[in-house]
Amino acid sequence: MADWNLFRTFLAVADLRSYSAAGRRLKISHATVGRHVTELERTLGTKLFVRDADGYSLTPAGERLKAEVDDMASAALRAERAASAADGAPKGIVRISTAATLAGYWLMPHMDAFRAQYPHIEIEFVTDTWPASVRRREADIVIRLYGPGQENLVGKKIARCGVAFYASRDYAEKHGLPSKREEWAKHTVIGFAGGAAEQELARWSDHVTRHAPTALRFSSIADQMHAVKSGLGISVLTCLIGDTYDDLIRIAPDKLFSSTDVWMLAHPDLRDTAPVRAVFDFIAKCAQADKEKMLGAWQA
Repeated sequence: MADWNLFRTFLAVADLRSYSAAGRRLKISHATVGRHVTELERTLGTKLFVRDADGYSLTPAGERLKAEVDDMASAALRAERAASAADGAPKGIVRISTAATLAGYWLMPHMDAFRAQYPHIEIEFVTDTWPASVRRREADIVIRLYGPGQENLVGKKIARCGVAFYASRDYAEKHGLPSKREEWAKHTVIGFAGGAAEQELARWSDHVTRHAPTALRFSSIADQMHAVKSGLGISVLTCLIGDTYDDLIRIAPDKLFSSTDVWMLAHPDLRDTAPVRAVFDFIAKCAQADKEKMLGAWQA
């Protein structure tokens, strides 16, 4: 029987199609990844990968092996999590894939309380590749907007996240604010250049603003927020961001407002392990306590 580390390397290469990327995930060298693959192929007596223009692809034998090893990986992860909580105190690392907005503006203020309650759990936030895949073991918990996704995970809708149009007070003093649809053409919009979630916001923004000129587009929500605060234009922001800053104004708050569901999900094999359950339940309670803040409930 081959060393389990060889199978872990095999799965990483199968997922990422790159020795270098697999090495970064596993914190081993490119050369070690290559040695592991070669040793596993020699042990099993079959070719597992072929090199093509896009990286490493699985052979038919590799596809069959991956189906088996995925089940092995899930079982190993369950055993690891169960062992880590053998003394009754949840412990270990829990990776959360979420949008940078939710991590920074919503969850960070709760982390002191979490650390006090669960001192042996380390949370790792994954925001750069959001939403990461739980099935590919890129995260233990994923917090999604716009629906639960296609990974057949388990979880629930925990909140609604509000979005609205914002401008800086400086921009409003210089240019005024649109009060009718035809007035948008006189204003400047700051747009999106991001992924699927951002494109949902972009479509809503385009529907409202129609022919307003777009000055800048950002894939980074942080850069977009700084552009609005600098008075460069009007943009859609989540209310978690926009309502935080006194120098921003929400435009037509009783009209130009929308919201989306926030889902928290986990792999069915991990949901009831002690550390994942602890994090899951803690965040769900935070969402319940912060539901008006997340929605951006407006009070005139």
